[in-house]
Amino acid sequence: MRRKSLRVLSAVLPLALAVATVTSVAGASAAEVQREPVRWHMQSGNPHLSVVEGTSAQLVRTENGISYSIRTEGLRAGHAYTLWVVVINNPAACTVSPCSPPVDIIGNPATNSQVIYGGGHVVGGDGQAGFGGHVSTGPLPDGWFANRGLDNPLGAGVHLVLNDHGPVLTDFMPEMIQTYRAGCTDASLPGFFPASAKADGTPGPNTCRLWQMAIFEP
Repeated sequence: MRRKSLRVLSAVLPLALAVATVTSVAGASAAEVQREPVRWHMQSGNPHLSVVEGTSAQLVRTENGISYSIRTEGLRAGHAYTLWVVVINNPAACTVSPCSPPVDIIGNPATNSQVIYGGGHVVGGDGQAGFGGHVSTGPLPDGWFANRGLDNPLGAGVHLVLNDHGPVLTDFMPEMIQTYRAGCTDASLPGFFPASAKADGTPGPNTCRLWQMAIFEP
C-alpha cells in the first residue's frame, strides 16, 4: 500500500519534539489540543481500556487536519509494532461511546470511518516506544475503505491503535513495521476486519494482537 497520504514522523521522536512539529503543522489555523492516556486493548490480556501507567498521547485538530503524538511503554521487547489511525467522521452515528470497532467503525457505513497506517518500528529492551504524524483533511486513498478520507477533523472521533506483529522475522522486514498483518497468521486477525486489511502484508507464522490504544472523543 502506498503511504503518500500520511506524513509519519520518526518512531522514536520524543513527545516534546512531536508537539513542536504539531504546532508547526497547525500554522495559523485555530488548534484544539486533546491529551489522553494510552489504554490496554483486550487482546493484550490486560483489563480492557485500563490505563497504561506512565503513558501519554496528544491530538491536535485544525481545519487542515489532525496531528498526533504518542509515548507508551509495556510493549514487548524485540517485537514489531505498527500504529493505526482510526478516523470516525460521523461519531453521532455510533451505537455506543466510544464507538465500537465491529459494529460502528467497520460495520456501519453511516459513521464514515477510515483506518490508515500511522507508523511502525521494532521495540527495544525497555518496552518503550514513540510515534507521531499528521493526517491532512481530504481523501485518504491508502486507507482500508475506498472513497473515504478525513472529512471532519474538528468533530471526528480518533483512535490510535497499536498492533503487535510478534517477534521480528528477518524475512518479513520491513513489511512488519509498514503493513497491518505482515508476519502474522490469518487466524490471528479479527474476523470482522475488511479484506483490504487482511491483504495488507505477507502472511507469516506469528500471532498479531491489537495491544494498546488512545481514544479521542470529539
